[in-house]
Amino acid sequence: MAAPPGAQAAQPLPAYAHTSVNDFAGVLSPQDTRTIDEALIALHRDTGVQGTVVTLEDRSRYGDASLDAFAKRLFNAWGVGAADRNDGFMVLLIPAAREARIELGAAYGRDRDIRAGAIMERVMLPSLRDGQMSQGLRDGTLAVINSIARPLATGTAPPPHKLGRPWFESLLPLAVFGVFGVTGLGMVRSLLRRRRGARCQQCGAKTTERIEPAPGNLPGGIATAGNILLRSCPACGWTARETVTTPVMLPAGRWGRNERGFRGFRGGGGGGGFGGGRSGGGGASGRW
Repeated sequence: MAAPPGAQAAQPLPAYAHTSVNDFAGVLSPQDTRTIDEALIALHRDTGVQGTVVTLEDRSRYGDASLDAFAKRLFNAWGVGAADRNDGFMVLLIPAAREARIELGAAYGRDRDIRAGAIMERVMLPSLRDGQMSQGLRDGTLAVINSIARPLATGTAPPPHKLGRPWFESLLPLAVFGVFGVTGLGMVRSLLRRRRGARCQQCGAKTTERIEPAPGNLPGGIATAGNILLRSCPACGWTARETVTTPVMLPAGRWGRNERGFRGFRGGGGGGGFGGGRSGGGGASGRW
């Protein structure tokens, strides 16, 4: 049948770029992207379960009237999880529409839908309502891994309902980050103090020095090796370079895709793609 006049045909579903995180809407911080990647890789390595996190700027272009229908169709089109197990899961966020969905594979029963609803209400939505989308995705994904996916894969009972996070737990990453930052900065200063009296090998004048990250180090983290100490002489122009192994905090920059492209943490499925799993529509949705 011909489409009504003025109607726009639905676009094809987006293709996944990675089996772990597909942050098409650009809402995840570099640190949370890395945390989610590592957790999904560990889950697949330990249990064979595939999970994926997806953010999209919009879903109206794909033609589905409801979020639940869209999430199920995207899940099945990608084939999240193994075809003979159907225990994959997808955590989906569409910030412009203020909606989120935990989509579960067909192997998860009604009791897991209830737990997914608790994670949505008690873990994800409070952060999303506060504008903390990256935190909500991170905490929600970790809760799905620990409270739904791992227990099913290992045949153990889900942990007790303790889905809320103590207020001080959210400060722990900042505290650890700060300790490494202060330690790294102190070591750099100590190194420069020890070498402050260094003299130019050509004219004998005092040299100036600075630390730069080596080209292989990624932005937004702590580099512990391969950094470059640059020495130069203001008097005669003499320069020298040497490698140092001092921890240095590197600038994170904006939340661009280059900062999120951590080497070695992409592809939570551990291979070229998903395994052909399917969802029966189980899970939980939320709006804020």
